[in-house]
Amino acid sequence: MQRLLAVLLVLVGLLGLVLGRLGETTWAPETETTASVTLQDPGPAVVIDPGVLYVGGEQGRVVIEGASDVSVITASNSDIDAYLEGIHHTRITGASDWTTLSTEDVSPDGAAEIASPTESDLWRTVDTGPSPYTIDVADFFAQENGDNEQVYRALLIVTDGTAPGAESISITWPVNAENEWVPFAYAGGAAIAVIGLVLLVVSLGRRRDDEEAEELPVGPYPSSWGAGAGAAATADEPATERLTSTEDSAWGDPAEGTDQEQQR
Repeated sequence: MQRLLAVLLVLVGLLGLVLGRLGETTWAPETETTASVTLQDPGPAVVIDPGVLYVGGEQGRVVIEGASDVSVITASNSDIDAYLEGIHHTRITGASDWTTLSTEDVSPDGAAEIASPTESDLWRTVDTGPSPYTIDVADFFAQENGDNEQVYRALLIVTDGTAPGAESISITWPVNAENEWVPFAYAGGAAIAVIGLVLLVVSLGRRRDDEEAEELPVGPYPSSWGAGAGAAATADEPATERLTSTEDSAWGDPAEGTDQEQQR
């Protein structure tokens, strides 16, 4: 019974360790969250409002998809607003939840094209790359806090000035999430498994002692056990001889009895 209990404890302990591992891998919560939006007729320019990149923290990445090469422009917020005056464009204003970016359609009846959008003297930086274009949020944050500090800058996104400024935009932030029960599963599983192993070793030791006791040789009987059968005789004398000798002494010699009858 003790051995069975030990085996069950070991199995339960191993199950706890397996659950802990699954809680860190297969059953682990998502390590990042992504808010995105697909843009329908956004106009020739898209603006990500100041601070939107940091809704989920100062680390992450922005992915911008367009019909052609994507240009990301930085400038003062007032310069971007002045440049887009009277032009149809879309603003990314924040995140309505952790999966959806919220938007605002600005000047829907405004101009649908921008001539040479990357060549204005208002721009501080212009970076053009193939679609999908990726921005590292941590790098962008470091630039905003560098020599040209302008925390919470707007980002102007354009393509060629005639096609939509972007077709879709997503922002992904890391999430510091974990299953709180994982440490307890590891600790409990390890403790139960150790207890089971100790019980198993103890039960196996007892079984070995019992088997050794059963295999011990049977020694000679004590002399007192044979007292009723002439056990007082020497060990070298057979039991039958001892019995004959005893009977002779008790009944006498039959030959002597015959001689006595003849004398009578």
